[in-house]
Amino acid sequence: MEKDEKKENKNSNLLRFGKPVSFLLLEILAIISFSLGSSFAFFAILSALILILIIIVTFKEIKFDGISSFAFFLFPIFIFGLISILSYFKYDPYNVMYESPLAFLIPIGLTCFAATGYFINLTGSFKIRYALIVIYSGIALLTLINLFVTMIQFVPFYTLIYRDSYYYYNGSPSSSSVGNMAYFLMNFSMVEVSLTYFSYYPLILLTAFLPLGFISFKENKKLFVTYLAFGCLGILTLLLTINKMTLLILFGVAIIIGVIALYTKFKFNTKPLKIVGIVFGSLFVLGLLFIILNAQEGVAGPSLRIGWIRSLTTSNSFLNRLFNSNGIINAYNSILDGLFLRISNESGSIMAKLFGFPINGGYVDYFGAMTWRLTDSQSFFFDTFFTSGLFGVLLLTITIVVGIRMMFKYYVNSKDTQADKVMIMGFILVSLAVAFVRFDATPFIFDKTIIPFYMNNIFAIDLFLFGYCFFNSKKAKEKEEVVEIKEENNNEVQA
Repeated sequence: MEKDEKKENKNSNLLRFGKPVSFLLLEILAIISFSLGSSFAFFAILSALILILIIIVTFKEIKFDGISSFAFFLFPIFIFGLISILSYFKYDPYNVMYESPLAFLIPIGLTCFAATGYFINLTGSFKIRYALIVIYSGIALLTLINLFVTMIQFVPFYTLIYRDSYYYYNGSPSSSSVGNMAYFLMNFSMVEVSLTYFSYYPLILLTAFLPLGFISFKENKKLFVTYLAFGCLGILTLLLTINKMTLLILFGVAIIIGVIALYTKFKFNTKPLKIVGIVFGSLFVLGLLFIILNAQEGVAGPSLRIGWIRSLTTSNSFLNRLFNSNGIINAYNSILDGLFLRISNESGSIMAKLFGFPINGGYVDYFGAMTWRLTDSQSFFFDTFFTSGLFGVLLLTITIVVGIRMMFKYYVNSKDTQADKVMIMGFILVSLAVAFVRFDATPFIFDKTIIPFYMNNIFAIDLFLFGYCFFNSKKAKEKEEVVEIKEENNNEVQA
């Protein structure tokens, strides 16, 4: 009896302290979602502080057996962060100074975002529904401000009207036409950015339509209308700034949302889904491998000669158009070419590369003579080849694959509402899918300052949700096993 009372008092104290910690986390999620100052250093410090508070409040509740498995998830992303800050790509990333202690906030921040999502569950007072509303509200507010200022500066459908018009900067036309630029709130001021970067946020807002199929309008009108408003704002923003590429990506996002809706609404059998996933995943990996090898024009090492692959694709008009001579693939090839090679810069000095990673200093051809200018592939995946080399790509890929796997386990095992689970699934899959085909790491029209994907606020939220899914999928499964054991014991006693 006394033990039960002590346990209840302990839980009540944990809940009492857990509520303000959960509230602080919601505030930080709001700041990150709103992209306040777009400062990764700021995000990382806030996330680290809240993680320390969570651990202090819930230290006695931490089960170290679960942490050991979670550590294997954190390890790849932490090493990826270390590789990234050692790369020359960190020369001028936004708000992280070169050769500064702030650069070490990158691996710390990447792990803290995920760890915060994992440990916040221990407070007993954290509700993922409130976190999702805060996240989408922050993104919606940012999108609304960006749209409002962009429409004031231009007009609706200016992307079609002024698609061939250019601003002049320092006596020469800007790198992007007026039809490919927009205004974005960054560092408390509106700056000119690419339409690609601007459109990333309203595309994510479209996933707010997903939970509407699981929420009763009569029973929960406020929540239904809130999610509907988020989705409609995303559509309105994209329509007023429409162009050919936006339309294609919008079509792709609609397909992803439709597949998620069908999978969750009609509860398709997971076994056929796994088979389909394995088949398409294998084809996707083979396609990536072919693209990487095809981009190598010379000799990869002393014995491995793969120039014949490029000869094969160039000899056929269709394959040449597909793999060598279109706007998208050209950017990938410019990054992947020389991935395994020793290359020389314009001054003639040799720049050694270890699987695409600079190891002895100097300037790479991709940047140009003595300048740091990224050849942006418009894909976070292919940019990572350039920024962190093959090892960085593998580590980042491991993190994302394991995170998505735990996300599906969370969907199957968690006791959260269907609306919350489908919203998490939609946010993660759409944000990563769009960034894979269209993410601008140099978004500024009149500046080439770098904002890599791993310093983007949406990726920070993805890591937080990965951590949350990791904890809840394991916890739900453990509860089911305990219930099954109890039922078996009861059956044995009755027998």
